[in-house]
Amino acid sequence: MSPRIAICFFGITRSLGHTIRSIEEHVLKPAATLGEVHLYAHFFQQARIDNVRSGESGALDPEEYRLLASDWLRLEEPETCLETWHFEALKRFGDFWEDGFKSLRNLVHQLHSMRQVTLAALAEGADVCLFCRPDLRYHDSLAPALQRAVQSANGPRSPLAQIPVWQSYCGQNDRFALCTGEAAIRAYGTRIEQALAFCQATGRPLHSERLLAWALDQANIPIRGIAARASRVRLDGSERIEHFLPMGRRTRARMLAEQLYRDGLKRIGIAPPPLRLD
Repeated sequence: MSPRIAICFFGITRSLGHTIRSIEEHVLKPAATLGEVHLYAHFFQQARIDNVRSGESGALDPEEYRLLASDWLRLEEPETCLETWHFEALKRFGDFWEDGFKSLRNLVHQLHSMRQVTLAALAEGADVCLFCRPDLRYHDSLAPALQRAVQSANGPRSPLAQIPVWQSYCGQNDRFALCTGEAAIRAYGTRIEQALAFCQATGRPLHSERLLAWALDQANIPIRGIAARASRVRLDGSERIEHFLPMGRRTRARMLAEQLYRDGLKRIGIAPPPLRLD
């Protein structure tokens, strides 16, 4: 029996009109050759974007989501999920991006949206989940990773999370992923449920890549790195310059040293400069 492959889109469409061709070529077509594919999408009904960190400001196309022709679709008003996921409690652990908690707010929205599509896919018996941001231009076919996921699903069904090896930021890259088996799908896709526990356990602000690494570790999910690349595309169609080399030990050590330095400045009452990860 062909495995059931769920392709899950979440967040805001942002630049889907610019990225849809790469999604069709490198994501949807390879998946269609390997199993029964169903598209799930949860998006926020957001009229515009004003993001100083990414340099974006402008109106969003409210109908852009239709380009995906999803099998399952939910649209939700923003802000309503913040209380559910203890946003005020999360703020007490600090503002990692130091932008007035705007990036933290965006992260909570993104993870809530991901949880919604994850639960929908699991409810319909997904064997493999491919988590995709709609604002990424995929440069490489995901066929090899999909084939590996399908082989795992057809085998002893041991859980597996396949994650890009680049830009791990002392955690795990959270741009896109392929997860096989319910345990891996749930650990990856519903990690917003672990956000407050992560902060309480580490005593640190919520951080996207580190939360992902922590959640997968808590669930004992094996991780396999994949080299497939994808770049963020902004509202105007411009593409971010990305660094796709795997992060080595020296880079990790330098980032850790920088974070310790910034923590030290905060303890003596000196505000460190804004930290940019994009």
